[in-house]
Amino acid sequence: MTNTITDTQHDDAAEHEAGSLEHLDPHTLVVDTNVRNVTDLKADFVASIKEHGVLMPIVAVRADNGQVMVRMGQRRTLAAREAGLTSVPVYVRPLTEGDDTAHLVDRIAQQIVENDHRDDITEVERAHGIQQLLDAGVSVTKVAKKLSVKKDTVKAVETVGKSDAARAALDTGQLSLTEAAALTEFEDLPGALDRITSAAGTSRFDHVVAQLREEQASWQAQLNAEAHWREKGFTVLDERPRWDLDCVDIGYLRSADGERVDDDVVTDPALWAVLVEEEEAWVDTETGEAVDESTIDWNTEDDPEAVPAEGMRHFNTVKDGVVYVPTYYCLDYSAAGFSVDSWFLRNAGATPDTADTSADDDAVDLDTEGEDAAAARAAALAKAQAEEAETLRRERRKVIALNRLGDAAMQVRREFVTKLLARKTLPKGAAIFIADCLIREAALISDYHGSGLTAELLGVSEGEGLRKLVTDLPPTGDGRAHVLTLAVVLGALEARTPKDAWRSGGSGGWRRGVGTGEYLAFLVANGYELADVERVIAGERTGDEVYDETLSSPDDDHTDDSDGPEAEPAVETEGEQE
Repeated sequence: MTNTITDTQHDDAAEHEAGSLEHLDPHTLVVDTNVRNVTDLKADFVASIKEHGVLMPIVAVRADNGQVMVRMGQRRTLAAREAGLTSVPVYVRPLTEGDDTAHLVDRIAQQIVENDHRDDITEVERAHGIQQLLDAGVSVTKVAKKLSVKKDTVKAVETVGKSDAARAALDTGQLSLTEAAALTEFEDLPGALDRITSAAGTSRFDHVVAQLREEQASWQAQLNAEAHWREKGFTVLDERPRWDLDCVDIGYLRSADGERVDDDVVTDPALWAVLVEEEEAWVDTETGEAVDESTIDWNTEDDPEAVPAEGMRHFNTVKDGVVYVPTYYCLDYSAAGFSVDSWFLRNAGATPDTADTSADDDAVDLDTEGEDAAAARAAALAKAQAEEAETLRRERRKVIALNRLGDAAMQVRREFVTKLLARKTLPKGAAIFIADCLIREAALISDYHGSGLTAELLGVSEGEGLRKLVTDLPPTGDGRAHVLTLAVVLGALEARTPKDAWRSGGSGGWRRGVGTGEYLAFLVANGYELADVERVIAGERTGDEVYDETLSSPDDDHTDDSDGPEAEPAVETEGEQE
């Protein structure tokens, strides 16, 4: 089939002789020399050609011997052959007059100009097109097939389309499609948009997303815990009160006989407020509920087959986590029948109750100077105790914050290692790393935790699944076998890098063997970007530095609300200030 098309655009362009649109078998076309070196064809491009055929005609010239030689459309021609097409549209022009040099100039000029002045569809334009198909009711699967794109791409467009913020960030070029899709997870989390935007296009992006997921889970758990106390009728505080007589910490209350009181006196929610805070605790691995530490049989920690003592539980049934603990504050201590500690009264600017003066008239007054000195000593002691309590409180909050960052980093790191272990051959330097690890610490791979993580990183079951990876290797599978050996080593080292590995500063507790800092250094050498908490493990930063940065973030909901010595001290020592 042939259609003649006459070129009439330029009167002075006689050299542009009329061509004809023909439908030819791609196997009969001669792929002429091209300035572009096409050595491979992407699978999605071939799939698109197979699905839709060649939409843009191939441009060719017909030589004197009758051969049709492709000038523009080399990839379309090769893809059509691979897709099994028997007919493609070809715009055939006659070969221009001149010698071989003239033909060479003509061919190269056309090939370069044709590519130079082509504007690819932008990511935003593609997303808009996909969204139109989805809006028309076309399924994700059908859209992916029609466009020869991954389903994940279509799903990302679908996700972004449901969020005004994500769609705006994509349309304005602030975020890529993948990044905009990630944003939709955190629309209700304060500060998330700014943090995602600032990390967009950088190697930090995955870490920021993982951190936001951890923070969002914590934020939601905090809201749920506070809702629990509101439902009980308590006032819920969002910060620690400052020496407020209308909101007195239970640790400063005294009974009628001058004794400290405990939580058992909290009976009328109308008289009490609570400050709900996170605390580290051992929790049940399945339910997440707090576990009494005294019920854990610590002798079972390194032995999954061990039977715990009667009435005790196996170490494998617990994990370290956080619980949400209330601190009670009395809103009207007089109505509740209590008095307030004198030190609290002084800090609140009130005058402590005077001593009973109903004794005999001949009672001897206390020496004023001695009284002042005793008061000064008591105040100094109380201040020191308060500062110590605040230091301990800060340390507890630091552990929780850095463990949360450690959890986030662990997710990103394991995804990276999983991709690294999908290779067919070892990455550069891996063989030496394996040899160094096993020679320095032969027992490294015998840790039972390592075997489970190795299986997880390789996406198989422990035991038989791992063995099958080896038995299924072909005789030429030495390269993949070496990668599996690397997996065993990395699995063992990953098991030594839990969320709180930052506490060990790189040694990971194995000072005579291979440390977690060395493990991270190997990953960095292969393209991994360390999170800030991992830089603590690597010895590049301190835990206090990283924690202080989380406090300085204006969007952080887990800030330390102390204001120095004048802040009300933590509960643990408040009752001692007498």
